[in-house]
This record gives sequence, structure tokens and C-alpha cells, in this order.
Amino acid sequence: MEHNLKRDLHMRKIIITTLLSLAFTSANANIIFSDDFDSEAPNSGSILNYGSFSNPSFANWTVSKGTVDLIANVNQWGISCAGNSGKCVDLDGSTKDAGILSSKYFTLAAGNYILSFDISGNQRNRNKDRLDFSLAGFVNETIRLKGTKDFRTLSYFFTVGTSDLNSIVFNHKGNDNIGMILDNVSFTDVNAPVTLALLAL
Repeated sequence: MEHNLKRDLHMRKIIITTLLSLAFTSANANIIFSDDFDSEAPNSGSILNYGSFSNPSFANWTVSKGTVDLIANVNQWGISCAGNSGKCVDLDGSTKDAGILSSKYFTLAAGNYILSFDISGNQRNRNKDRLDFSLAGFVNETIRLKGTKDFRTLSYFFTVGTSDLNSIVFNHKGNDNIGMILDNVSFTDVNAPVTLALLAL
């Protein structure tokens, strides 16, 4: 019985992942926010306690109540970014006080959305870290990963009923200067009828 339950849950995960992938490739999908952190500090390598998140044309993120580190993919401190290229963020900075990383605010019209990001363990020890992730009122998740866990893409589908002003928030717990690694955050408006019919399955 337990084996069948585990198999069913595994198949459900595969189906959901497939449907989300189809949603992303829908002709009517519209990416309204995307950041791989590669444009941060273009003439610098890794920067500890980085707080100057600023895309060349607009600011995407703020850091509060602690610090995060900007990591350049040179395998510094044993850390690699997703795809072994570009830059990424260590969500527990180097002040023994993990920061809260918050995106700029979005005005969300009524509709359907997918929020996606790449996350790995801390890549430096076997300890399990905790990350509280939210888009208030729509997505509220707690993620726990051992330090040895490779990058994986997490995707969240949700529906907005009426216009809403909101922000993506990554709140890392811990104070050991060693946190999960974040990369490739994207926020997509998906309203294709085919996509919604598949997700309804």
C-alpha cells in the first residue's frame, strides 16, 4: 500500500512538472519578470554582503534584515551557479544574519501566473537549510534542502482573482553565513485556454 502511494505521488510530480513545462511554452505565455543576476556588478566577481541589486535599467531587488552574497561562477568558495555560468545569490550573507531578498512590486491583473526559480543546497556542507518563500496570498512555501542537493527548478502556478500589488520574497533562515543558492527567477503570465485545460487535469 505504502509503495503504491509513493509511486502515485511520484507520477503526480512528473505529470505536474510536464504540465508546467507545457504552460511555459504556450503561445500566449508572457514573461513579465526575469532575472538571472548576471547583470549585477558587471565588472566585478563575487561580492560579500551585496546590497546594490540594480539591473542596468531598473532595480529588481532589495535586501532587508540581514545580508546576501553575490556569487560569480568561478567556483569561488566551492559554489557554482545554475548551468555553471553567470552569477547567482547565496541567501545567507557573510554577517551571520541571513537577509530577506524581496523583488520589486508587480501589479498583477486578474489571471493565471507561474513563478519559477532555480535553487540548490548550500554546496559547502551537508547541513539542511530552510527557506521561506512567498508571494503573499498566492504562494507560501517552506523549502528545506541539504547542502549537497544540486540545482532544481521549482515552479508554482496560481490564479489572481482581482488586481493585486505584490512582491516575491525569499526569507532564508539561519546565521552561519552558508545558505541556499538562488538563480534564474522568472514570473510568467499564462492565460492560454489549452494551458489551463491541461493544468486542470
